[in-house]
Amino acid sequence: MSGAAQSGPLAAAPADEETAGPEPGPDTGEAERDGLAEITRRLDELTDLFVRRLADDRARRAAVEELSERLRRAELGPFRQYLHPLVHGLALVVDRLDRYEGSDPEFAASVRAELLDLLARQGVREIEAGDGFDPTLHEAVEVRHDPDAPDGAVLEVRRTGFAHGDWVFRPAQVVVNADTAAGAE
Repeated sequence: MSGAAQSGPLAAAPADEETAGPEPGPDTGEAERDGLAEITRRLDELTDLFVRRLADDRARRAAVEELSERLRRAELGPFRQYLHPLVHGLALVVDRLDRYEGSDPEFAASVRAELLDLLARQGVREIEAGDGFDPTLHEAVEVRHDPDAPDGAVLEVRRTGFAHGDWVFRPAQVVVNADTAAGAE
């Protein structure tokens, strides 16, 4: 019989009473408002903390970027002041070796390679001809027309250029291809 009593309409009533909870009274609404006010207060605190941390992170990032730029400029300063005259002199020797037509061209090429390696160890790089004329890297000393080359192509390097980091202290002197028909218009 106890099984039949549980399956009848009376069995559902105790379950409804358990899930319904106590009747809301004046104390329950006030407790909910206090709980909601506490959650809102904590959310405001966390939002404020997040905004402050975000501002701190942005300020730190800006400071790191500024210090990195200062460091880069400081590193270039001694090069420009002390090494530039030496590097310029070595570049002139490289120029002479490029024009060398003596009895031992292999020796001249070997000395040239050693000098370029020495410069590379100091952060100095040789400026390549590249895909085409770049006024930030090249100085055009002559313009010629070669129908087999694209317009603006570097046809010949007359003097090697050198750079240290982003600073081009001696642009490469180059011969540039130009369409003579376009130049006549």
